[in-house]
Amino acid sequence: MKINSTFHVLVFLMAVLTFSTPFVALAQQNPVKAETEAVAEQDAYTMSLQAKANAERDASNDFNLLVWLIAGGAGVTALGVIGLFAGCAFGLRNDPPQDYEIITGGMVLGGLAGCGIGISAPLYAIYKYKAAVPSERLIGKSPEYIEAYTSTYRHKLGLLRATRAGMGVLAIGALNYGLSTVISLID
Repeated sequence: MKINSTFHVLVFLMAVLTFSTPFVALAQQNPVKAETEAVAEQDAYTMSLQAKANAERDASNDFNLLVWLIAGGAGVTALGVIGLFAGCAFGLRNDPPQDYEIITGGMVLGGLAGCGIGISAPLYAIYKYKAAVPSERLIGKSPEYIEAYTSTYRHKLGLLRATRAGMGVLAIGALNYGLSTVISLID
């Protein structure tokens, strides 16, 4: 039995059509899938921006300015003074005074270093302190929203606390300088 070449061509075309159909269908699905992923990524980005905006607003509303100006400033100033005295003592021990010296270079450097550490370490600790995020604001939210909200809320609240405590230190220093100036004018 002789098989015609037309038969071979038809079998070949049927095989090509049979095996190429899944690839055509797959090729048609990829743009839709990519478009869906792009839309989902855009939605996630928008949701992240919304979470960050909400967290910054809530952190600003939850922050108590007066408490951190007074208590934070007084606490950091007290630790700065303790650091100053500890640094002076360390400098005095390592560089004792010579003939009729009252203040040595070691005392000055130790006092400056101790005061700097005594002020900057508490400010850093205040900034890094992990504030509790009110859980009622996160009920029913996605894990991505919760993560973005929590990290932004803690960062913003820490920044507000540290800057206001630093402003409290400056205010106490200015008040101290003003009082010492007035007292020296009176004498």
